[in-house]
Amino acid sequence: MLLVYTHKITPRITYIFKHAFEKMLEIPVRFTSAVEAFVAHSGPKMSYTTKPLGDEFFVSSHPLLFERGIVDHDLSIHDWEGTPAFFKTIEASKVPYDIFAASFYLLTRYEESVPALKTRTELFGPSQSIAMKGGFLEVPVVDLWIFKMHQIMSANFAEIEPYKKKASKKELLVDVQLAFKYRNRSFLVVVETFFKSIWRFNLLKILNQLIVLFRLEEDPYDSFESWNNWFEDSQLAPKIFFRYANSSAYESNVSTFNGRLQSRIKKAGDGYPLGLLLSVQSQLKPDLSLNEEKKGFQQLTHRQLKMSRIPRSFRQLSKVYADLVDFEFTDDFSMGYPDQIGFRAGTSVPFYFYDLTNEFQLPLKVHPVVACETAIREGKSVKVFATIESIFQNFPLTCSRLTLAVSNGFLHHKKENLPLQKEFKDFIK
Repeated sequence: MLLVYTHKITPRITYIFKHAFEKMLEIPVRFTSAVEAFVAHSGPKMSYTTKPLGDEFFVSSHPLLFERGIVDHDLSIHDWEGTPAFFKTIEASKVPYDIFAASFYLLTRYEESVPALKTRTELFGPSQSIAMKGGFLEVPVVDLWIFKMHQIMSANFAEIEPYKKKASKKELLVDVQLAFKYRNRSFLVVVETFFKSIWRFNLLKILNQLIVLFRLEEDPYDSFESWNNWFEDSQLAPKIFFRYANSSAYESNVSTFNGRLQSRIKKAGDGYPLGLLLSVQSQLKPDLSLNEEKKGFQQLTHRQLKMSRIPRSFRQLSKVYADLVDFEFTDDFSMGYPDQIGFRAGTSVPFYFYDLTNEFQLPLKVHPVVACETAIREGKSVKVFATIESIFQNFPLTCSRLTLAVSNGFLHHKKENLPLQKEFKDFIK
C-alpha cells in the first residue's frame, strides 16, 4: 500500500490518485494529513504538497487539486524526455511536473468548462484543446505520465516492482444511426430525398435510390446479415449502438414502429452487446426524449440498457453525462472527436467521470474513443490504419484500450474489397 501525505485531502485529490494508482497501476493508496502518521509509515509513501517535509519522495503540488470551481489556468507545454507535459514543479520534486493536476485537468475536460475556450456554437472543438495546440492529440499523455512516474517510484522503493506490461486490447463500436438509407423509410422521407437529389441535379444519387426502392439492389446501410463475415476471423466482439428515436425537427430517423428496424435490433442483440445512440432531442430534452428512448429500447429488447454513445454533441458533454447518470446509464463511449483522430481526454484508459460542478465522481465509466469513421475517412489514405496501429503499439499500460467506431454502412458486404475496408479488416484481426 502507498501512503500519500497532503496538507489537505480534497475530493479532487482522492479521485485522481485513486484512478492513477489503483485503476491504472493496481497499487492500493491511502491518504493522511497527519505528519506523525506519515513519518511512522514503514511502506512506500510520498508527499504531495507545496514543499517537502524532509527527504521523502516528494511531488510538488499545483493549486488545481485544492481549488473548487473553474479557474482559467495559464498552461505552458514542456518536453519531459520526449513526452509533452505541463504544470512544471519545483526543483525539489521527484517528478518534474505535477502529473496529478495535469491528469485531472484532462480527464475532467476542465478546459471544456472554461467559457473563453468555447466556440461560437457554445460547443468545444478539437482546435480549442490544449492537446491540439500542444501537438499531442494522438498521444495518450496521461498514460505515459503515470508510466514514467511508476518507473521513478520503482527505482526509489523496493516494494514497487518495475512495471510488467501485458497486451493492451482493441475495441470496436458500430453506430447504427440509420438502419436503412432508402428502403423502409416513410413516404415523405422518400419523396423529400428524391426531390432534393433532383434539385441538386445529383443523377447518380437518384439512380441509386430508384435501384434500391425497386429492389434491384440491397439498401446501402442494411449490412446486418454480413456482420458475421466481418467478425468471424476477428478477436473483437463489437458493441452495437442503435439510434431508437422518431424523426424530429433536428434529424430524420427510421420510425421506432418500423418492424424491420425492430427485427434488426432484436437479431443484433442475440449476438452482440447493445447500447443507445442518443438522438439530438434526447440531448436537448432528456426528461422527455431520453427517458422515452431508453424505455422503448428496453421494452423491445427485454434487457437493461446500460451503454450510451453520443455520435455528435449538441450540449456540453459533462452536462449530458449528468443526465445519463440520472437515467442509470453506467458506461458511455462518447469521449472522442467525431472528425479527429486522437485522445480527447489525453488517455486510452477507461475512467469514471468527475463532476466539476458538484465536485464528486459520477458512477459513469467513460470509455475513450480514438477514431470515428468520419476521421478515418478524412485520413484520405489506407495508411490511416497504420497510424492507428502505431498508436496502439506504443500504449505503455496493460489497461489501455484502443477503441474505434464505424457505421453499419461502412460494413456493407459490397464494400469488403475496397482499400479502406480491407485495411480495416486486417486491423481487427
